[in-house]
Order: sequence, then C-alpha cells, then structure tokens
Amino acid sequence: MMTTYGISRLPWPVRTSQHRWYGLGRYYAMFPAPFVTSAVKTFTEVGDLVLDPFSGRGNAPYIAAALGRPSVAVDILPVAWLFTTAKLSPSESVDQVLARLRDLRKIVKPKDCRSRNVFETMAWAPVVRGFLRAARRELNWKESRVDRTLMAFIALHMQDSNPSGLSNRFSPTVAHSPSYAVRWWKKHRLLHPPETDPVAYLADRIQRRYVYGVPELAHSESQLGDARIELRNANAHNARLLLTSPPYHDMTDYWNDQWIRLWLLGAGMRKNWNKTQKHSNLGSYRSLINEVFTSAKKHIRNDGAVIVRCGDKPTTAEACREAIRLAWPSWSIFERRTEVRRQGKASGYGHGVRVVCERDYIVAPSEMADKARSWAQDVKLDC
Repeated sequence: MMTTYGISRLPWPVRTSQHRWYGLGRYYAMFPAPFVTSAVKTFTEVGDLVLDPFSGRGNAPYIAAALGRPSVAVDILPVAWLFTTAKLSPSESVDQVLARLRDLRKIVKPKDCRSRNVFETMAWAPVVRGFLRAARRELNWKESRVDRTLMAFIALHMQDSNPSGLSNRFSPTVAHSPSYAVRWWKKHRLLHPPETDPVAYLADRIQRRYVYGVPELAHSESQLGDARIELRNANAHNARLLLTSPPYHDMTDYWNDQWIRLWLLGAGMRKNWNKTQKHSNLGSYRSLINEVFTSAKKHIRNDGAVIVRCGDKPTTAEACREAIRLAWPSWSIFERRTEVRRQGKASGYGHGVRVVCERDYIVAPSEMADKARSWAQDVKLDC
C-alpha cells in the first residue's frame, strides 16, 4: 500500500511550551509528529510506557511524554542524547541557564580565540571561536541539567545557515568536511564569518524557547549507549509500545555527519572514519538490528505493540522484517509503504530528492491484530 503524506503538523498549538521545545535540535533522521501522535494514541493509554531504542533527537519519546506516556529513549550518539535529554528534562530556570551563559564569557582565554587552521578561521569569528572552546572545556553537559540545557542551545546554533548567526554559512543539519567547507565558502565568496556576539545571540534564542515555560511531561529516561547493551542489562521496562526508526543500511553516517557538534562535546576537530556509523557491512547491520530487537523483547508487554519505520531500500527493509519476526515470531505483522515529503534546508540531503520512500512495520499479538491491521491500512497522516 502506498500512502502519500504532506507537511508535518504538531499536536499542540504554536504558542505552547510543548510546541516550542519539540523543535530543539537539528538531526538528519527524525519521526514525523503526526505519525508518532497517532501511533501513541492508538496503541497506548495515558501512563503506558513507550520505548525507542534508536531515539535520534528524541521526537517519539518527547511526543509520548507530552501526551502523558512516560518514555525510555536510547541512542549511541552523544549529540542525539544531548538534544533528547535537554528537551525531555530541560532546566526549569531560564535565569540559571542565562547566568551560566554569561559565566562562559568571563572564562574565555586569549588562546581560545586563536585559529588552528583555515577552516576555523573561515568558520567562526575569534569571539565565537573562543566562546565555543570555553563551552567545550567548562560545561559539564553529562551531569549538570543547567549545563546540558545550555550546551544543547550552543550545539544547535554553532552550525548555522543564518548569515548573521554564530558561524559562516553551514548546512544546519549535516557537517561537511573541513576541506569541502573551505572550498564552498571560497566559491561563494563567503570569506569571513559574521562578527556575532555569541552571548547576546544565544540569550535571545534561549529566551524565545522559554517564552511559554517548560513543557509538562511524563517522567522519562534518556540513555546514552549501545541499545544492544543498554536493553540487555536493564530491568524489564514493561513498555506498551516500541516505536522506533533504526539506522538504514549503508546510508547516513551519523557520527561523521555530526562531527562539528561532536567536537563541541569533546571529540577531535575532524571527521573520524574509525567512528563511522554508516553501517555499510550488511552482516554487521543485520546483527545490530537483530540484537536490538531481541534485547527489546523482554521490555514489551504481552499486550503491547511494535511499530518500526525503516528505509524502503530492500536490504534495510528485509533486515528489519527478519529481526521483528525473530523477536516476535507469533505476532501478526502488517506492512505499509509510505512516501514522506521532506521539508526544510536539509531536504533530500545526499539523495537529491524531496520525496523519500519509507517502510512501516506494525506488529501486534493476535488479540490486537484487528486494531493493528486497521491502523496500518487506514491511517491518513501528514508525515
């Protein structure tokens, strides 16, 4: 079945904290909001737990928590974990975040502002470069809620398409290699980054995000780590719904596409092919998907459901279907092929298209088979 969807819509009015915090974080792969909203409302009740073992920037866990369903999110990439955790549990005090922001200005050292190479010279003005290095050195983003919230804002804006933003013109979602970026800037005569005051710029963005306060969310967890290990070692979560979108086979390199933000979080100032998360080896990819779903099985209730959105590429779709069947051999599985219309500056990045085909698998025990079949066949969403 082919279903075509249009622009994504959120389940809350624009002038609400739920709407405002949902968009925190830029990330290449993400769930469309109407798809998640319908899945959560159809297969769970308020208070039921939702599990996402490949959570990305946390769209699914966030929507579930905002709809009164606690969630457990797991992702191996620090950038994804940062964005997810910052919006699932942001600092409740904007004043504390702004005070910490102003503190960073005071601890910038002269050597922080110096450029190490042509890329840094063209990417950020000295005042911004110094601020980023101070944030990288001083913010305890893994342990401190205030520092983590601030770091999420810095990571969001350090790679900006805004000509008056913190950086020279970047794709806001995917970080190109330093050599490519330098060539592109020279070609387009973008030879000097904007001389932006990072504290004033970020203070304005932070205050806008907090203008309606912080959202009221069901208590949720966000775990940084390999889902195979995290789920295998954790006590059973008793989730009513597993809702996730695994990485696609041989498509996006999640580590190297985020290398600039990963540098901010402590990695090297370069792409690192030893850290690649492109999942090009088909055998290793199948093993990853199998192990995660097998480990997830103990966390899903017998009256629960599993919904997986994966790529339409045969190797990806087949690997996901095989892993689902291995983990839940007696459950009914329904399939839907979907055309997703991408929006925004990163539309079709790496593909040259704005319409991307996806494959959805809806899996449920026999007593829920009719509901799963109906949802798979009849749901009409703007995705």
